[in-house]
Amino acid sequence: MPALRLLSTTSALAIAAVFIPSAAQAAPETTAVVQAGGGEANKRPGAQARRYLGASASRNAWHSGAWTGGHLDAKRATRWGTWRGTPSDVATTYPERQTWRKISNSTWHIDTYRGFRGRLMYGMPLLPADGSANLADVARGKHDAVFRKVARDLKSRGRGNAIVRIGWEGNGHWYPWSADANSAKNYQAAFRRASRVMKSAAPGLVIDFDINCGSPLRGQSNRLDSLTKLYPGDAYVDLIGCDVYDWHTTGAIDEASWRRALTPKDAPGLADVARFARARGKGMSVPEWGLAAPHAGGHGDNPFYITKMRQFFTANADVLAVESYFNEPKEYIRNSLWTEAPQNPLSAQAYRRLW
Repeated sequence: MPALRLLSTTSALAIAAVFIPSAAQAAPETTAVVQAGGGEANKRPGAQARRYLGASASRNAWHSGAWTGGHLDAKRATRWGTWRGTPSDVATTYPERQTWRKISNSTWHIDTYRGFRGRLMYGMPLLPADGSANLADVARGKHDAVFRKVARDLKSRGRGNAIVRIGWEGNGHWYPWSADANSAKNYQAAFRRASRVMKSAAPGLVIDFDINCGSPLRGQSNRLDSLTKLYPGDAYVDLIGCDVYDWHTTGAIDEASWRRALTPKDAPGLADVARFARARGKGMSVPEWGLAAPHAGGHGDNPFYITKMRQFFTANADVLAVESYFNEPKEYIRNSLWTEAPQNPLSAQAYRRLW
């Protein structure tokens, strides 16, 4: 879920053309490029979506859905597709995360989607919010039981094919599992452990590694460190992605600012993530994307941004596996397209036309 990053404060709240370095130039970790099988076939639209997620129910080559905001249930997740005119493939959800116990027992966030015909995009915390553990504990297997139970709960409830976002936005500073350059190896080790445990319990899960686009890794020496230093390795990841919003260095109101947003000066952007995923033969994910209100550092109702995101998705349809609009009417971001009284009517019109 997005963090509210106001220009006047460093606090963050979470609710639930420019030169693009090649993958080989980014850092030593990326020199061993892994190509997906199939050669030229993998350059076709939807190649990676079909490889990892199967055929899309919508008219898109990739899988597409939303966090709908408000009360979460199967009807609302389905209605998002009805509202826009094409079926919704995914519904974004998160467990409670205050303690290990709450993370382990938060099955309501699975059960509420019973009847939704798409798949879940499930945020899997690497640590609870209460500060009772650290990444090294996770890496040593101290909390394997939690990850195993969540995986088994997903599988036993018919969600064994869920997209699981382990330790999402690990390059930020608003989650307890957030890492910096010094703790990046701990993050990698914890991610690997969680991935192994969850896939062992539910082999059909699709594991997603996603950062926050536009956020530098604290203590970084390279603008792509959020990708290269946190990436846990090909054996532990199916999808590589980022969350991105129309604010700060990833926002855009014209072609010049859009080009800058694709490859921000000090951090990875959408273009960097697409290149990184493509080089490693993985699918690309954009698990959260959306507008942002002016008081959150965004541009408010901005159909230009909606249009450019659609163009980006289409241009990268060979690697893009899934994207999900983060539709949240709450005051901290006010980016809802779909409400009884739309907060962003021009953008809503653009979204419905394009999707």
